Amino acid sequence: MAITRPIGFRAAATTAGIKPSGKSDLALIVCDLPGGAAGASPGGSISTRHASAAVFTRNAVVGAPVEIGREWRARAMRGGPALRGILVNAGCSNAATGEPGIQDARSTMRCVAEHLRCQEGEVLPSSTGVIGHRLPVDKITSAVPGLVRALARGEEVDEAAARAIMTTDLVPKSAHREVEMHGHVVHLGAIAKGSGMIAPRLDSAGPQATMLAFITTDAAIATSALQHALEDACRESFDRVSVDAHPSCSDTVVVMASGGAPVRTIHDGDPEFFVLRAALTSICQELATKVVRDGEGVTRTFRVEVRGAADHASAERMARAVVDSPLVKCAIHGKDPNWGRIVTAAGNAGIRFDTAEASLTIGGVEVYRAGVPTGVAKTDPKLKAAMSADPVHCVLQVGFGQGRAWMLGCDLSAEYVKINAEYTT
Repeated sequence: MAITRPIGFRAAATTAGIKPSGKSDLALIVCDLPGGAAGASPGGSISTRHASAAVFTRNAVVGAPVEIGREWRARAMRGGPALRGILVNAGCSNAATGEPGIQDARSTMRCVAEHLRCQEGEVLPSSTGVIGHRLPVDKITSAVPGLVRALARGEEVDEAAARAIMTTDLVPKSAHREVEMHGHVVHLGAIAKGSGMIAPRLDSAGPQATMLAFITTDAAIATSALQHALEDACRESFDRVSVDAHPSCSDTVVVMASGGAPVRTIHDGDPEFFVLRAALTSICQELATKVVRDGEGVTRTFRVEVRGAADHASAERMARAVVDSPLVKCAIHGKDPNWGRIVTAAGNAGIRFDTAEASLTIGGVEVYRAGVPTGVAKTDPKLKAAMSADPVHCVLQVGFGQGRAWMLGCDLSAEYVKINAEYTT
């Protein structure tokens, strides 16, 4: 089980007729709020202990669901209601649709809220698919009653929900974690989608095909602590992957906490906060890796680690420049240990470093040192094995500073070009 494994969650999926293919295209994830003794836990019932958090794309062009989501998050951080439900549709991103697109999304929110008997502001819409098309509201609202009746728990519904949010994905993506707190097991479950237009640059509560991820947990955690944990987790997972250097206008990660586990409420700085944050980071890293491995036309992946930069931000910029380089991606596809492409891609990041202090290893084989190649032949058995690995592991040392960062990328294949040449708006 995944998204419905934590206590207090159900899900459902259906075919609303949004995708021309006729495949399932609508999913609903619900946090149940049982009353009385059924929802009782130390510190209050689930209804008083649930919380939600979210991060969204930094793209200046965003879809209507992202605009609505940012407004909801601002209210939640001021003490507003947590989410009861997330309605996700595939086949139409509801982006570049202006104010009518926002009203379309709100119409679907009201419909779900009526059937869940909650407030409209407790429902979050999320969309993925073709940009610039209006949401087929009538198809969605007609499907909602059956979707609500079908809400359930278990592996079958988890799989169905993961498939319903797919666009160009080849496989559904899900993950599960569990941690022990005070003698009780706390669960985290998640589903995600993403294949192309993948280079998430997610925001915080402060100053395309699409990447979507939805996470549930039965931990009891304060809203601000959950938001902080999610932001930290995304920085070390989704923000560290890139398929095509193109952040989507709809990238979204949402986590809902039901508070259903019989443990006390977690706050920032508590020992349990760090335990939960580690589990959240781990589950996000698994999903992010699955997204890259399922990238459009991808045959192999590669990890670039930059060490010795002046600071972490500089190291990240260099690592990102390498994984986003079309020339490096082609070399990975061809299993060519082209150290020149890797080093010069890092040099194009706008961060100065002294080549006399630089070195590059591929799978532990040093191919570049102090500004010149080491002379290892591309036919060297160890280097050939390193270039045939998945992921190919590259470590670039650029100095002796404390800054370090990693990025996970993928190769560039003829299939990627074919897929995106044929993809229509």
